[in-house]
Amino acid sequence: MHSRDEVVASVQATFPISSWARALELLDGYGADPHERERERVRLAILKLSAGSEEKMREYVAVAKRDYRDVLFWAEYPEESRLDTGEKRQRARKIFEKFGIEPPSDL
Repeated sequence: MHSRDEVVASVQATFPISSWARALELLDGYGADPHERERERVRLAILKLSAGSEEKMREYVAVAKRDYRDVLFWAEYPEESRLDTGEKRQRARKIFEKFGIEPPSDL
């Protein structure tokens, strides 16, 4: 089980002191609604994926609000989640198509 203290420590290790409050405010965007599960674990995953970028953090919070499992998968299983083979890219294209979404041109 992860704690708020771990999230704060991770923010302090990732961002300059001048950005701590803003980073925590962005992270607090996830976990406010009852269906947003595993709040601190997801927040730590968002921090890891954002790599010190507030813009990326904002994007990952939005993804987590749609489906937190995506963020956990990308952060906790980076090798498996990479689209580094033709087979993985083809599967990803099929998923986009299945949902009626135009796949990104670089996929």
